[in-house]
Amino acid sequence: MIVLRLLLVAVVIAVAALGLAWLVTGDRKYLGHIGRVLRFSIVLGFVAAVFYTVERLILR
Repeated sequence: MIVLRLLLVAVVIAVAALGLAWLVTGDRKYLGHIGRVLRFSIVLGFVAAVFYTVERLILR
């Protein structure tokens, strides 16, 4: 769980930095990077949730 929390903090920092870079430069490529980071984090969160659920069912 600690690893997931650290990854969540890293995602928030990355999105904030990319958002700031987009605001400063106005370059839309940073918006694409934000989309990729968010997509990756959603997929990773889904995989972690499935793994956690399966683990709870097996160890029951």
